[in-house]
Amino acid sequence: MSEHIPTWLSGLLLPAGLVYGEAMRLRRWAFRHGLRRSYAPGIPVVCVGNLTVGGTGKTPMVAYVVRQLQAMGRNPMILTRGYKSRDGKSDEAMLLEKLTGATVIVNPDRVSGAAQAVGKGADVLVMDDGFQHVRLRRDLNVVLIDATDPFGGGWCLPAGLLREPLGALGDAGVVVITRSDQVRPEVCEAIERKVRRKTGAPILRASHAPSEFRNLTGTAAPLESLAGESLAAFCGLGNPAGFFATLETLYVGLAATTHCPDHAQYTPELIAQLESLAIEAGATALVTTEKDGVKLQPEWFTIPLWQLAIEMQFAGG
Repeated sequence: MSEHIPTWLSGLLLPAGLVYGEAMRLRRWAFRHGLRRSYAPGIPVVCVGNLTVGGTGKTPMVAYVVRQLQAMGRNPMILTRGYKSRDGKSDEAMLLEKLTGATVIVNPDRVSGAAQAVGKGADVLVMDDGFQHVRLRRDLNVVLIDATDPFGGGWCLPAGLLREPLGALGDAGVVVITRSDQVRPEVCEAIERKVRRKTGAPILRASHAPSEFRNLTGTAAPLESLAGESLAAFCGLGNPAGFFATLETLYVGLAATTHCPDHAQYTPELIAQLESLAIEAGATALVTTEKDGVKLQPEWFTIPLWQLAIEMQFAGG
């Protein structure tokens, strides 16, 4: 959900947005000052989250943090709420498990999930999409801001896409501007100035860097191998435009693009529709994200399907 709410509707919903934003501000203030109780799990907690509804790159950032901790010899476990999960699994959980090999605890109650992880032997917790879940204390908040849609229209839900007012950035330990390579440098500079008015935390720039293509059986292909190919892209992401823009940087010809519902459940009917669209557009193959790929099976497709593997890459190292 990266599209802005229509201006006329946003205006009608503005009173509700102001009330919601003030409620969220007071809630965070109450936890900051001990008026509401928070819980410490007894081991360090790193939280990766954002301020807006929609995709900012939390999944690749969580994977990056977990791999860094694993390289330090730690045993991190991941806490996720399991949005739109089925049978205790969500697409984020399945992808994070695949990318990192770490144990993923799916539990909408982050305090209970943290206790589960500690019981399983975790010595550090990485909380996915947890910036607003302030009942669980954290040692570091990593807050992501998508450069292509940084502040969700400037208003809180339901008038805009902000989950809470920008003042929440005061709790950030580090702010990362993601997809910084998809906007002009002066846009990033303007975002940094606005963020700096709310926090003294370090501000970093990052991009969703493609690493390779992979099919559903795990076979990898270098990025240049599909340059010039005519592909049909689809995804069920909160910010589909970012994925399509990344593909275009690889000199891949996009014969068609389809935005499926966020966290889409792929049925035989939907797969048949995607293949028909691709064939009608003259595409030689389909391409999607790894997040969508964890819900797909090779035998479902009659034409080639590729997943674009993405890694978080920081500007300046």
